Amino acid sequence: MREPAQPIRVAVVDDQRLFSSGIAMLVEAQSDLVCVGTAADGQEAVSLVERERPDVVLMDLRMPVLNGLDATRRILADTPADGPPRVVALTTIRRDEAVYAALAAGASAFLTKDADPEVVLATIRAAHAGAPFPTEENAMALVREYAAPAGDQRESRVDALASLTAREREVFALVARGLSNAEIASGQFVTEATVKSHVRSTLQKLGLRSRIQVVIFAYENGLTGRDERESA
Repeated sequence: MREPAQPIRVAVVDDQRLFSSGIAMLVEAQSDLVCVGTAADGQEAVSLVERERPDVVLMDLRMPVLNGLDATRRILADTPADGPPRVVALTTIRRDEAVYAALAAGASAFLTKDADPEVVLATIRAAHAGAPFPTEENAMALVREYAAPAGDQRESRVDALASLTAREREVFALVARGLSNAEIASGQFVTEATVKSHVRSTLQKLGLRSRIQVVIFAYENGLTGRDERESA
């Protein structure tokens, strides 16, 4: 008999205790999720992650002692054998430079604090799976607004992807356009598992942690639209 999958371990970090308690209760009500703890500031969050090794961390960005952005950077700089957790940034403002900074630092997704419970749960599961998340379209808009291109020199664009194989460059370009693994698999006539393998390899070679970082990398290196096809 097949063993049941282990539940996704979630940590909730927010200085508003009522909010974090509510999210913890929502998580605990799901059969595939478990809340391993809450923290009220970034320093507590770092300690909680070190102690409990959650799979996903919901991280408020504006907190006392240590803000969520710096806590995210510290957590993602830690590289245990099983890898750092996926971080989901929590914000009250959808179009916020701090959210972009968190995504650029390696957060896998973001949520507004007024999100519906279904969106919160879907985002946790998507972040854990490395899949597109419900607010990804808004994240793309943030990238377009805040990402600063490094320059227009073709040589620098080619060098940015020099470590990738031809197929990985194709996958990079499609992820940078916001396509899901399923959409890429359908368009390339390969299995979704093959696409996931290429995405993992691309992230590792480029030193990136999430799909949204691929989009940011593409914008900052002038690898969008026509440029990404030229560099491939």
